Amino acid sequence: MQYGCTERNSSVFEEDKVLKNIKRCIRNKMNRRKRIIIIGGITAGTAAAVKARRSDDESEIVIYEKDSHISYGVCGLPYFISGKIKNIDKLLINTSGLFSRRFNIDVKTCNEVLKILPSEKKVQVRDMESGKKFENSYDRLIVATGSDPIKIPIDGHDAENVFTLKSIKDALRLKEFISKEKNEKKKSAVIIGGGFIGLELIEAFIEYGYRVTIIEKMGQILSAFDREIIEYLENYLKTLGIDILKHEEVTGLIRGEDGMVNTVQTKGEKIIEADLVFFGIGVRAQTGLAVDSGIKLGDSGAIAVDGYMRTNIEDIFAAGGCCECRNKISENYSPYNLASIANRQGRAAGYNAAGGGYVFSGSIITSIIKVLDIAIGKTGLGFREALELGYDAGQIELHYSSHIEYYPGAQLMHCLTVYDKKTGKLLGMQAIGRDGIDKRIDIASATLKSGMDLEELGELDLSYQPAYGTARDALNILGMIGENIKKGEVGFMDIHILRRMDLTGNNMTLLDVRTEKEFKSGHIEGAVNISIDRLRKNIDRLEKDKKVIIYCRSGYRAYLGLRILTNAGFTDVRLLNGSYLSWIREL
Repeated sequence: MQYGCTERNSSVFEEDKVLKNIKRCIRNKMNRRKRIIIIGGITAGTAAAVKARRSDDESEIVIYEKDSHISYGVCGLPYFISGKIKNIDKLLINTSGLFSRRFNIDVKTCNEVLKILPSEKKVQVRDMESGKKFENSYDRLIVATGSDPIKIPIDGHDAENVFTLKSIKDALRLKEFISKEKNEKKKSAVIIGGGFIGLELIEAFIEYGYRVTIIEKMGQILSAFDREIIEYLENYLKTLGIDILKHEEVTGLIRGEDGMVNTVQTKGEKIIEADLVFFGIGVRAQTGLAVDSGIKLGDSGAIAVDGYMRTNIEDIFAAGGCCECRNKISENYSPYNLASIANRQGRAAGYNAAGGGYVFSGSIITSIIKVLDIAIGKTGLGFREALELGYDAGQIELHYSSHIEYYPGAQLMHCLTVYDKKTGKLLGMQAIGRDGIDKRIDIASATLKSGMDLEELGELDLSYQPAYGTARDALNILGMIGENIKKGEVGFMDIHILRRMDLTGNNMTLLDVRTEKEFKSGHIEGAVNISIDRLRKNIDRLEKDKKVIIYCRSGYRAYLGLRILTNAGFTDVRLLNGSYLSWIREL
């Protein structure tokens, strides 16, 4: 028996099939959900995915992440290695399974995106477990590839005892290495570069019995901060036996017979024994995929984006450490390896990829680092940054208690505040100490956002309780100093200027108004000692036609001395900025 369709003309039959297929493709395309693909699933990528899903519950969202984990606390990795965090699973904010179920997002770990094909709106992906390659189409694409640790490309950089730290895999490898049974001989860890992660690892290296050497190409570690703040940290690390070699470059990593690096050589012909080498130079925006696909980079070398996180290619967005961020104070564009910025950029990119219109305006760059028991924080511009940008910048150094001194546990905070002399605007703040640093930096960041003048800090209404603060907070005191500056009642000489001056000349008097006991315990060479309580009766020991620079321990008594001398007719009196504590730079 024959059935009807077999009797039809074959050419007509084939033509009918083609038409049906075309109609089916058109119908499928019309019915297909919009697909958002995200490359990278750590911080910016997962923030983008979650916001896109909250904005649009219908779209298909796919994350491709080449690591085996997503959404983990990269900033917590040093503390897993030191042992403060016992279980690395504590750093997993979301597992891929939980994330997928909760947000209905297709999470593909161990999948590396090899190419972006903008003309076809596709990505080419390699499954790292099977090795198979495939393509997937997108309607919107978000590049959140992050950044890569910088290694000096010299022989030995790939040795088994040479490390960077960016992923859970890196952390497990480093933890396993330093956790091995301790040798009888003292071990040596060499940190190349004075960046954040390397310094945060000092605690772990000391915990496991390593002697630490830091090799820094620049004139200081943590180059994002001003020298006036970092001197405290460098001096403190030296008291712990940590060697800091500045203005030095590594030229060689010398391997032993076992293939391990055992010696680090520098341009200055120094030779340092090494059982472990860590690259702490910093990170570089991961932009290879972007460049290959025609996505433009900014002057900083990271992906250029507009306020909507859009790249130059239609329907492609970028977020996180791979792309630029506008600095709201300097108006410069740079990548910042900060989770706070990555989260905000990712949120904006995800919302806009789902059809929204949110503008990410930039950031008041704010960061904090913990080195052993010391916190170092910064918001806004540093003093030298401000000068380079053309500001007529001034700085105020202040030493103040984290909370009222009669309550146990009070710690001294060393603060550096930067302001515009012409307008009085606050430009930035840095601080170092053992307690209270985060609170002051965060408040300063909020005041920068509001565009406050320096003197307005004196009007801030801040919470006070003896265990947490003082009736007049450090920020209030800074505002009061700002008010005195505006009125012309006080002037400063910065420490770095005084260090360059000849204090043996006859045109200036350096006056120490501390007690005789304090003076004998340590003072600036060439200073005259008249305690503040005896100054009025001994004022005739000073010559009115000379410039007078006054200092005490932290500044308060020096200010009283300035008022006494000014009221007595002295016309050229200044305070040493930060007084003796700023001279010695000791925590």
